[in-house]
Amino acid sequence: MRPDFTTWKGAALTEMAVFLRCHRTVVLAVAFCFLPCITSSLNLEDPNVCSHWESYSVTVQESYAHPFDQIYYTSCTDILNWFKCTRHRVSYRTAYRRGEKTMYRRKSQCCPGFYENEEICAPHCAESCVHGRCMAPNTCQCEPGWGGSNCSSAAVSLCFLYCGLAKLNS
Repeated sequence: MRPDFTTWKGAALTEMAVFLRCHRTVVLAVAFCFLPCITSSLNLEDPNVCSHWESYSVTVQESYAHPFDQIYYTSCTDILNWFKCTRHRVSYRTAYRRGEKTMYRRKSQCCPGFYENEEICAPHCAESCVHGRCMAPNTCQCEPGWGGSNCSSAAVSLCFLYCGLAKLNS
């Protein structure tokens, strides 16, 4: 029996589909290996770094049993068809379809009161520290001689006040 062209063509297409499917899987696997490096620059062990779970969708290719009508011939008593009768049965072949899969990943972010500044979580002060530094959320550390919640008030020492008043009274 000589191989039918449609059978050969179908086999070649099936082999091509398997080849492409395997290579696409490799590309997806490589992409997922580098995904954590791309998505987060903060380290959970660093101070003031918190995390939460984030969901995301991935397109996947899944296999399933696809039903089809298979025609076959049996011997029978039908003399008009040379004793061959046509029969049908439902058979299944493996087919592939695209689907969505929900995945979860841990995402690093700065804790409340902090913001990301060059891969570290720095404290955030609602008012800028005019003559000082923001040391904790909404807490300024003032330079010497300055005070107030945002280090904008000149600090007057008690000695200066006392000495100044003493000179005025004399």
